[in-house]
Amino acid sequence: DEDIPINKRGSGIKRLVLINFFRAEAERRQKENKNSSIIYAIEEPETSQHKKHQDLLISALINLSRQANTQVIITTHSANVVKSLGHDNIRLVISDEHNYKEVRKVEKQILPSPSLNEINYLAFGDISEEFHNELYGYLQEKAIDESPNNSTEKDFDAWLQAKGCLQQKTWIRIKKDGTRSINNVTIQTYVRNHYHHPENTLNVKYTQTELEDSLQKMTEIAKCLL
Repeated sequence: DEDIPINKRGSGIKRLVLINFFRAEAERRQKENKNSSIIYAIEEPETSQHKKHQDLLISALINLSRQANTQVIITTHSANVVKSLGHDNIRLVISDEHNYKEVRKVEKQILPSPSLNEINYLAFGDISEEFHNELYGYLQEKAIDESPNNSTEKDFDAWLQAKGCLQQKTWIRIKKDGTRSINNVTIQTYVRNHYHHPENTLNVKYTQTELEDSLQKMTEIAKCLL
């Protein structure tokens, strides 16, 4: 673009050019020997890439993997990359205390599409607000399928109670006119509100144990709905 030489470009563009150079070289060698197979092994292809470039690159790698005698292996820490793949495309490499490595296939668990937050939860027991937020939204969609009224916080919180969640927290809400209201809610809604309304400092933040218990209970509910 704009005649800017490669050596003046950022590391992301240089990485793209390098990846495509090796891709072109591998394709050339494959044409010379049609019986040969090619394995592309790329470490974190999303590094230093703009979101648009990430999407284009992953789409290209997926199409490349569909060619005959071709396999593409990448490592990634990107939630965006994980969501671009199917469960059949994702593997976990697990190491034990003896450094023995096992490659495991990622089976679909709860969320309809692959989620890095869910994978980290399954693989490492990683308790995150992000996965809690995803799971809360997923359950609310299921509740709305049962009744459109469950789109409101009050009715969905009642739905959670019907599934066994306890209404043990008090959430202080700041209304648009500046007044306040006090609402009894489940810990699931309490955590969700903290995540979505960081500007509200009237409520004490939940503990890590509360986050873990809330996530575990929602996981149990979600599995019953599958």
